[in-house]
Amino acid sequence: MSTTLFVCHEGQRTGAPLLLLWLIRWLVANTSIRPVVALMREGPLQEEFSAVCPTYTFARPVQERWHRRLRRKFSPTATNDPDGWLASIVAEVKPDCLYLNTLVLGASLARLELDRSQTRVISHAHEMEIGLLLSSTPADIKTQLDSSDKVICCAESVKQNLLEIHHASPSQCIVIPEYIPYSKPDELMRLHCNEASQPVVDTLQKLRDEGVFLFGFAGSPIDRKGFDLFPQLVKICASQFGGTPFRAVWVGCGPGSLPYVKANRDLRLLGVSEHALLLPGVSCGAAALRQLDVMALLAREDPYPVVALEAGAMGIPTVCFRQSGGIADLAEQGYGVAVDYLNLDAFAAAIHKLQRNPDESHQLGNCFQERIFNTNTVEIQGAAIASIIQSKA
Repeated sequence: MSTTLFVCHEGQRTGAPLLLLWLIRWLVANTSIRPVVALMREGPLQEEFSAVCPTYTFARPVQERWHRRLRRKFSPTATNDPDGWLASIVAEVKPDCLYLNTLVLGASLARLELDRSQTRVISHAHEMEIGLLLSSTPADIKTQLDSSDKVICCAESVKQNLLEIHHASPSQCIVIPEYIPYSKPDELMRLHCNEASQPVVDTLQKLRDEGVFLFGFAGSPIDRKGFDLFPQLVKICASQFGGTPFRAVWVGCGPGSLPYVKANRDLRLLGVSEHALLLPGVSCGAAALRQLDVMALLAREDPYPVVALEAGAMGIPTVCFRQSGGIADLAEQGYGVAVDYLNLDAFAAAIHKLQRNPDESHQLGNCFQERIFNTNTVEIQGAAIASIIQSKA
């Protein structure tokens, strides 16, 4: 039985950590790989990781920057900093494979001492250009690429970014698409939110029952996800939809947050507040997403958002921008609708066309659904990843 130490940048319930959790659950059930997890930041998923395999979590001390510098100078113990902590875990676990679950871990590798004849290093890249630069530096990215025997890229666009911008070796990079932990649509349709999140689902369900056309978004309300474009899109849709009742929904931007205040002001000044719905995040994304008629992916770059896969698995089509990531690549192949980059008029027109042509919308959603269950499941891609982990080449 070989041991793989999976290093994850955080324990939040977001894309890359969730994908890792789903992968490890599949590996434990289907392979002889023994997983161990190192979380570089605390979060709610650490309990779920711990239920599956041994899990270490780095507890970051909350201190001012000058205090950290003094501590490093006068008290440089092995576990004071992330790189020392990770090195100590690696020395304790002695893994056959070190699996770095994102490409933003280069800064944590400085103190690693590996016998490369005994330990292979695999990196999994879920980031494109902006995502990498927001969370890492070119030098740290180079360190991680130079340390990796193989780099799993979640989309062809991710691979091309690494080749063109970061000069990765073509033979080093392997494209394996993102996945969901379900094998049939019924599994998603049976998922439910907890009691605290259920009002969000109830709100959407009521509107749907009233015949309101719902399209929307789910995720962090940040510019890279296209949140700054949201009010402008609502304004254009209000013009194009005429008297057709609709709501543009963003799940993950609840009252009280700064993004909510900013977007609410824009919507009010644009005179379209009645067409928008800003809702808090939910405990189960699929339960909210299945109320939508169309997934509208405004992201400037999002390599392979799980929310779009979950929506597609329930037969909900996606509209997105070209050159924005893996879902856009699929849309160009006929599994969604891709419009010119940042062309909001075309984006709104595409949504309106799907509203006016429900048969076309259903056909597109069914096509996307079939593609996902034929390709983007953990059963399929987990086996491909396990093969790379166990490979000696």
